[in-house]
Amino acid sequence: ASALGFMSTTLAHRAPARYDALTSMRRASSRHASTAPRRAYGRVSARDSDDAFNTFVPRRRRSKRTLSDDDEGHSVRTSERRREDDDDDDDGVGIIDDAALVASLRPVYEDERALADAKAAARERDAAAYRVRQAARDARVEACTHVIVVEGGADIRAVRIKANVSKASAKVVAIRHRGAFARANTGEMDVKSERMDEIERLSVKYAAPIVVLFDADSAGRQLRNAFLKRFPLAEHAFMGAHASSAKVDGKWHAVGNVGVEHAEGEDILQAIARARVACVHRHEFTRESLATWGLVAEDANADVWAPFGGVVNRRRLVGEYLGVGDCDARQLLRQMNLFFTADEVREALDALPGRGEPIPPKMTDGFADRARRRDKDDNQDDDNDDDDKKNDTELGQKLLNL
Repeated sequence: ASALGFMSTTLAHRAPARYDALTSMRRASSRHASTAPRRAYGRVSARDSDDAFNTFVPRRRRSKRTLSDDDEGHSVRTSERRREDDDDDDDGVGIIDDAALVASLRPVYEDERALADAKAAARERDAAAYRVRQAARDARVEACTHVIVVEGGADIRAVRIKANVSKASAKVVAIRHRGAFARANTGEMDVKSERMDEIERLSVKYAAPIVVLFDADSAGRQLRNAFLKRFPLAEHAFMGAHASSAKVDGKWHAVGNVGVEHAEGEDILQAIARARVACVHRHEFTRESLATWGLVAEDANADVWAPFGGVVNRRRLVGEYLGVGDCDARQLLRQMNLFFTADEVREALDALPGRGEPIPPKMTDGFADRARRRDKDDNQDDDNDDDDKKNDTELGQKLLNL
């Protein structure tokens, strides 16, 4: 009795420890169990948890087999009935044993020489097919002349449809595809390295130069600087705001909005044909040149260019005409030395307004769209004021009638 009492006491004391061990093992196993088998095999039942620790073990659910009556009234499984019907349909006709089937599928050659000739013919067919594919690849590489990089999908459609640039003659890539648009630590627009790698692979694959064609605004200039760091030998195509502005109001953009998608096909082709590589070490233009042209001024000379719109507006208009957007003096000077000739700068200066002429408003950087939304809100406020006046008049008339 004392021995039995001692054993029962020992088991009673050991039971909680064993329970805790099994519980911890069960929880650990449940944490590592995937939920994929649950989705694959549907609902689970208690029979699916029959291991030593009562954890989930997925089982393949067997398909249900219904019972049906055969011709003699006996209950048989559906699968057995189907197999019997198949045997009745065959009736022994067309049954081929395994040896005959293998022999019928194996090519028969008279001797080893015939087998060697067949293998040589197969190799020759494969080599001829490879030469055809290689010739097609060489033709595609030879036909591709540029890898054109634009900002978005609308720009791709403009290059393809308006400029009639075929897929064989050039590869057109948008940097905003698949979310490949980012900002650098300085807050400027940037392109993810993954997208840069894709563009580089296309350029190497087709042995074609990269042509950068961005909008004539601040974002386009910042993206162009990012490409200049990664691809110093890339060609840069420019279209000024005067050649890439929206002529009418659209669903997404207002009249005056600047972008490649608003340009005409001839202007796009001309910009691509006149693409140029950046000249990093050129210093043709200086700050004194900008001061002479009225694009930068000290306090003593600030009033000299006021009748012509002021140096700030003149500098903005020159940057928009060249296709680099609104710049300060340092940025404009750098862009001019990198990309533009003296004749192109002179053409932009000749397009500036004269003394007393109106200054065109800024339409780049989304200013055109914001102006349309502002006008729409003002018109809505005017309509609301008219409705309030009408309601007040009707209410006063009712009070007089009373």
